[in-house]
Amino acid sequence: MLGVHILLAVGLAAFVDALSPLGVLAAFVVIHFALRLGSDLLGLRRYVRRLEYGTRFAFWFAAEIFKASIDVARIVLGRTVAPQPAIIRMRLARRDERVATLLGCLLTLTPGTLAMDYAPETGVMYIHAIDADDADEVEAGVREIERRLLAWLDAGEPRPTTTTDGDQA
Repeated sequence: MLGVHILLAVGLAAFVDALSPLGVLAAFVVIHFALRLGSDLLGLRRYVRRLEYGTRFAFWFAAEIFKASIDVARIVLGRTVAPQPAIIRMRLARRDERVATLLGCLLTLTPGTLAMDYAPETGVMYIHAIDADDADEVEAGVREIERRLLAWLDAGEPRPTTTTDGDQA
């Protein structure tokens, strides 16, 4: 559906003689609002919500990367800062290898953290943090990334919980 959305935006931008990156972006937003208004009628509610959650996540994560870059620069360039690296063991909220892979990539993209290993049978991820003065603070940051990622993937709708046997509760 995203491809159709982009094609409609390019078509609309060409139709109004504004075929430039900014014109296509404006057309994309206009078409998004039109789709949002008719999402229930057209059956596109999940797509619209996923696009909105994904956009929010992208902007939030870019800000988090910027903040983490400043923190790492402070550690590297500071003369009196003594980093306390640590490996943190954390059980993920959802035992899904695809979600664990996405989360691991996001953690590795964030300066100062690195996803080291994931055990799919237990749902445990091992994370290296360059400065883990407070392990609970690092875990809270990872939980926030995980929470926002799952909200985006689920389009804001709660997933059914599964038991350890894999049956739905």
